[in-house]
Amino acid sequence: MTFGLHVLEFLAIVGLVMAVGLGTTYVVGRRLVRRHWRAVQGHVVTRGALTTVSFVAAWRERVQGRLTAEELSRGTTARVRRRLWLAIDDAEAAVQHADASDAPVADLPSVCRSLRSVATDLDTLLRLERRLPRGSARPDGVRAQVADVIHAAREVQTAALRACGDATGPQVGVLVRQARDEVEIVAAALSRLRSMTPHPR
Repeated sequence: MTFGLHVLEFLAIVGLVMAVGLGTTYVVGRRLVRRHWRAVQGHVVTRGALTTVSFVAAWRERVQGRLTAEELSRGTTARVRRRLWLAIDDAEAAVQHADASDAPVADLPSVCRSLRSVATDLDTLLRLERRLPRGSARPDGVRAQVADVIHAAREVQTAALRACGDATGPQVGVLVRQARDEVEIVAAALSRLRSMTPHPR
């Protein structure tokens, strides 16, 4: 057996041992985390940290919801790319929900596909823009197009949500009337029961 075969055999054994060790560590670590998660989750520090994270996330959503498309297209390249894809994802989610609710979506799914295709091209341009030397002039055309796409995605999202509201409106009205009727029936039954119950002297 040549030296090369010995080396390959040794590397194969080492790789197998490492794979088994990593697999065992993953399984044991997962079990430990699952076992102690409830205790850690109920701890004051953990609850405080989770509350802080949720508060910051809610604050960021509230702030970003107030920004215009033009304001969202400004800032660092990574932040603008993230905002662009968030707008596309929100529009697609709203259209999918409207479609699943049997709301009229017309050609909105096709519009979402077109928005995603354009966003992919703009994302590439933004990544290339990031490679420009610091201090060099940034092309304004790309950011303006990002603002246009974010604005269009928001309009698609609004249209889909409006369609959902129109589709679920009659169902909600029927449920509200049924709930009101049932409450009145229960109130009448209780009133009758009280009138039939003899009062203690």
